[in-house]
Amino acid sequence: MAEAGPETLELGRATELARVDGPAGAGKTTFTRALAALDPGLDVIQMEDFGLPPGERRSNGEPPAERVAADVDWRRLRSHVLLPLSRDQPARYQRYDVARDAMAEWRMVPVGGILIVEGRYSCVKALATFYDFRIWVDSPRELRLRRAGGEDGEVATWERVGLAAEEAYVSAQDPARSAHLRVDGSGAVAHDPTREYVRVR
Repeated sequence: MAEAGPETLELGRATELARVDGPAGAGKTTFTRALAALDPGLDVIQMEDFGLPPGERRSNGEPPAERVAADVDWRRLRSHVLLPLSRDQPARYQRYDVARDAMAEWRMVPVGGILIVEGRYSCVKALATFYDFRIWVDSPRELRLRRAGGEDGEVATWERVGLAAEEAYVSAQDPARSAHLRVDGSGAVAHDPTREYVRVR
């Protein structure tokens, strides 16, 4: 179970909660899809579903230094999903559609089974005690930048802002340190990428 804290969960609840966090381009989504393929019963929620709609963002697109994960609505994730499930109550949340840059349909999350929350900032300190298991996926910075920028490695300005905020999050909260499992998503170690990932710690 997670460390003790003001919102630490009790043993015996019906839904097991896990998170897959890590920097952009590390391989989080690929890793999570591989887990889901092994067990179709797994439910997955992506952090991008909790993006902020246009009216709630800062106009200059740069989050203030004192706010971690300012471009995602982690408070909504906590109140609409993690808190109800921690009390064995079904969750209901409205998904943010990245492509349309607008709020989209509502989604129900039933009680029971295993739920994985995947994406950057999924383990900000305010959420950490909800999770039974925490995974951190990482890759070398150069590889992550190539993945974010495509073959030419050129990263868009908006993504550079996101990377700066991400680095501030990692520096301030060190989410990798609290992970139960650290995974190398680079593919640098010889293995079968269709069936295996490399445990770092």
